[in-house]
Amino acid sequence: MLRAGCQLLTQSALPAGKTGGNSFALEFVRWRRKPRWLPVAKSKMFRVPERTKQTEEERTELMRLHNQYKTQLRSVRQFLREEVVRHEETSTADHIVLTPEQEEAEFQKCMDANAAWNATIAKERDQRLAKEREEKVAYVQERLDARQVREEERREQANQRVLLEIELSKSYITKENLDAAIETALANPVDHNFAIDLAGNLYQGRSTSQLPDATPETNQQVLSN
Repeated sequence: MLRAGCQLLTQSALPAGKTGGNSFALEFVRWRRKPRWLPVAKSKMFRVPERTKQTEEERTELMRLHNQYKTQLRSVRQFLREEVVRHEETSTADHIVLTPEQEEAEFQKCMDANAAWNATIAKERDQRLAKEREEKVAYVQERLDARQVREEERREQANQRVLLEIELSKSYITKENLDAAIETALANPVDHNFAIDLAGNLYQGRSTSQLPDATPETNQQVLSN
């Protein structure tokens, strides 16, 4: 890795230890000791470190210092604990010892304040619920009125359609007037065929021989075409 980094550094004209370009930068780190993720060396795999031996005088002195430190630390903790308790009992009004009568009066005072607060909240809640109820009633009434208007419009359209069908039914062909309708149709034949020439003239019927608004020469020319 270090050799590759040295080659990159040699090829580039950047300061030693760093290479860079328009979009990247490299920095090489030399470990002072072996990284922790590497395994134990084979030469030191089965080596058992020798335990340092202490003399009796050294062990006794270390034990004395340790006991002295623990004792002093325990004394400081006890002193701070007593100081905190004394401070809470004397300097803070919330921790003053009260008589049972005073505690009952304080509790009753808190209960009265809580009851007043609950009453205020209940009043505000009732007002809010009443307002919401009125808004909901108005919304429902508006929806009902709109539905009634739609029903009336639909009923009016249905009535107009029924009247139209009744008016049209007068000309319907029924079983009673079927013979008369057939005789009328035979007596008055209707030809729906028609033709249009290049000039845009319309000729009604299948066998029309008369040309509208045209001279005899034009008629002969159109008929020949």
